[in-house]
Amino acid sequence: MAQRYRRKVVQPCHLARVRLRMETMPILEGSHRMKQANEVGLLGEVIIEEFFGEHGIGYRDERTRTTHDYTMQNGLTVDVKTKERTVVPQAHYDNSVPLYNHSHQRPDFYYFVSLMRSSRHSTTDPARFSEAHILGAISLHRLDTLGKQWNAHDTDARNGVTFWTDCLNVSMAQLTENREMIRIFNGKEAHAHQAPRC
Repeated sequence: MAQRYRRKVVQPCHLARVRLRMETMPILEGSHRMKQANEVGLLGEVIIEEFFGEHGIGYRDERTRTTHDYTMQNGLTVDVKTKERTVVPQAHYDNSVPLYNHSHQRPDFYYFVSLMRSSRHSTTDPARFSEAHILGAISLHRLDTLGKQWNAHDTDARNGVTFWTDCLNVSMAQLTENREMIRIFNGKEAHAHQAPRC
């Protein structure tokens, strides 16, 4: 159960990598927030890649595929889901996996990252992100077993959130902690790709 998470301050070098990737990334079909969704997703990927590198975890970057983002050094596949927040994550907060491609996207694990948005910047300014929280992961099986399904236009009475698409939600407490995920990913393929650090 994930009760703790890894906090990282968002640095200018993280944002520079996002800008570089934005140049070649199209707006995805069905995207709810268009360019801003790309920014959020790309920053989550940059942060998780650095986290993998800090722990000596090699991976293959397969973000051009639609089924997952990375194949880890031990062969497990991972897709990263990133959410923008204005408050620090708590154990009861939800993490979402949209269902519009869930029948096609079946990675071994979903890894969740939350980005904290600073109120000092506009909601469209890439510099609005002050820090990132690497929350933990959940296996596809556990997601399908434990996830609560919400439909588009449903409203969660606990927090007033209205969902823009069908999704499966799991709480942060249901995630596998980072230290356990590090142990799971540590395989034998030492030559796999590792991201640079800021």
